[in-house]
Amino acid sequence: MKDRIVVIVFLVLGCTIAARAQFTPVSEVGLPPNQQHVTVLYHHGIVIPHHANMIYFIDDFSRGFEVNYGLWRFDSDGWQQYYNYPEVGVGFFYNSYGNPDIYGQGMAIYPYLHFPIVRTPRFTLKNKVSLGLGYTNNPFEPEENPWNQIFGARLNAYVGFGLYSGFRILDNWSVYGSASVNHMSNGAIRKPNNGINTLTFSVGTRYHFLDDKLPQLKKHDAPKVNNRDVQIFANFGRSQANDYNFNIYNSGSLSINHLWYRSVKSAWSAGIDAIYFGAAPYAYPENNEYVPHIDRMFYGVFGGRHWIMGKTSLFVQMGVYVYSKIDPPQPVYPRLGIRHNITDSLVANFSVKASFFRSEFMEFGIGYRIPYKENSL
Repeated sequence: MKDRIVVIVFLVLGCTIAARAQFTPVSEVGLPPNQQHVTVLYHHGIVIPHHANMIYFIDDFSRGFEVNYGLWRFDSDGWQQYYNYPEVGVGFFYNSYGNPDIYGQGMAIYPYLHFPIVRTPRFTLKNKVSLGLGYTNNPFEPEENPWNQIFGARLNAYVGFGLYSGFRILDNWSVYGSASVNHMSNGAIRKPNNGINTLTFSVGTRYHFLDDKLPQLKKHDAPKVNNRDVQIFANFGRSQANDYNFNIYNSGSLSINHLWYRSVKSAWSAGIDAIYFGAAPYAYPENNEYVPHIDRMFYGVFGGRHWIMGKTSLFVQMGVYVYSKIDPPQPVYPRLGIRHNITDSLVANFSVKASFFRSEFMEFGIGYRIPYKENSL
């Protein structure tokens, strides 16, 4: 079950999408045909030692490569026009972690979005967000590899952010480069789960299947709306409490969300949470005795922001605990994830619940949407 949850969540999950395309609008020249391309990049950089014990084990650079298949879809009726026609695609990333004997190597398969910052017929500058499924070949083992405090499982989540740039040198070829931050961890399904971060720079090339130059399109503002609805979600997740307690505990939440839509591409939310964290007595070091299941409940209020892309939305929420029998290590908790409208009323949810900024469990669930106000401005 745990592997299935990781696959489902991180093939679609998300963390944050706050990037917006900013450029000076120019005259519309008509919608060109959709463009497809393949990009290959070589990466070289460093492992960021965000935990003290990593400093003693990192003795080499981070090296790897990236292969992406991308699509520019130019559709006057689609959500892409409100984000300045971003590039969407799927990719593969291989990366080393500075010490193959302890940390091994990592691989990831992911969908991604490139949001344009500058786009001319030959030059493009954009920011990249990628979220997917990761794999590491040398995880923590109590006897065989106790020094790896980074990965507790082979299956992990991969998150990548970057600044990418390309220049068209021939009809079908561009030179490309990037600076990117790459993260791998498993969402606390298995401990240890400190995760690893790399900062890499890349150089490579892109092959364009069409020789059409990049289009310059007028920026489209998303139509304003004043819609409102209530969404009620029931979620379920599992996680390990700490490094040497190998039991997996059930968790979940009941969440009531109220959404105010600013436009067809964004909304604000506020709501209340009832959260059951089954691993809480063992994950929080301040608690050293058995706690009944009913006392592992946490209650909170939250606010959030949603970025809407057709039937799918990415969201970030920040909550504050208002009542619990067990004292959490921090008074605030973030949640980030993705939701997809299955029907007008049913909504699928995949998200990560954290305590401050440490992942506690991944959750997936189903929600019921109750619209009560629809009004275009």
